[in-house]
Amino acid sequence: MAMQRVLESEVVRIVEKCRTLNHAKQVHAHIYNNNLHQCSYVITKLLRLVTSFTHVPLHSYPRLIFAQVHTPNPFLWTALIRAYAVRGPLSQALSLFCSMRERRITPLSFTFVALFSASGAARHIGLGAQLHTQTLLVGGFDSDMYVHNAMIDMYVKCGFTLYARKVFDEMPERDVVSWTGLIVAYARRGDMKAAQDLFDGLPMKDMVAWTAMVTGYAQNALPENAVEVFRRLVDEGVEIDEVTLVGVISACAQLGASIYAKWIRNIAENSGFGDGSSVLVGSALIDMYSKCGNVKEAYNIFKGMRGCLLRAVMLAW
Repeated sequence: MAMQRVLESEVVRIVEKCRTLNHAKQVHAHIYNNNLHQCSYVITKLLRLVTSFTHVPLHSYPRLIFAQVHTPNPFLWTALIRAYAVRGPLSQALSLFCSMRERRITPLSFTFVALFSASGAARHIGLGAQLHTQTLLVGGFDSDMYVHNAMIDMYVKCGFTLYARKVFDEMPERDVVSWTGLIVAYARRGDMKAAQDLFDGLPMKDMVAWTAMVTGYAQNALPENAVEVFRRLVDEGVEIDEVTLVGVISACAQLGASIYAKWIRNIAENSGFGDGSSVLVGSALIDMYSKCGNVKEAYNIFKGMRGCLLRAVMLAW
């Protein structure tokens, strides 16, 4: 048994080094020669590799690999389900999930995460709700944060923020992903009060949450609030990124006051986004100065951006 484990680990290491389909097929032959073709652990690794080659149709070689295992374990089922959930068609992922349930094989949290993600991407609320019911029927996922986060994301993408909030409220434990998913959803809907309440309750605020609040207020014509949140971000020493800067610059443009223009430009330059180094930030600054009535400064920024714009065009070519 110990020698078997050593052999399995060695073959898995070889699989992880594969970079081509031909190499994967050679390793598959090696797996057969060493009588490991019924080992779900090894075959799962091989199947994940082969399904990552997007030029390989899922119905061909990957299905053959799966079908040759007499009693696939939940990880092997999930590897193929996830491949169809990501690459499609989704109907095949669901068919496999149903077959898995018919054989009384318990799905993993990764199984549900893949299917919830696909349901959200397809905006298929009916399917998402059915999967939600399945998590209750199967049981054991009451405290699974990954499944609940995937569920929240699915409901948000399908436009059912109320259901997403219900899932959030019933979670025994939450991480930053749980919070930011809903904060972003509320901000996009324009419900900045709900977004702010959640944001204030978030113990550890990440860049996604800060950006959602700044851009949310700016996009919903509440520039003073956007500036206030951004000031908090700066005071707490959070590293500023390009997207957040564009959001607060947009808010300053709405305020149309030159005092804000000078303040935010200084922050942009001190954060490494000056001298035309960012097309996005530079364009936002031009818009802000134009709305503040300072066309001369807007033109100066444009002149400074010409090198950056040329580099962008050359990279595009």
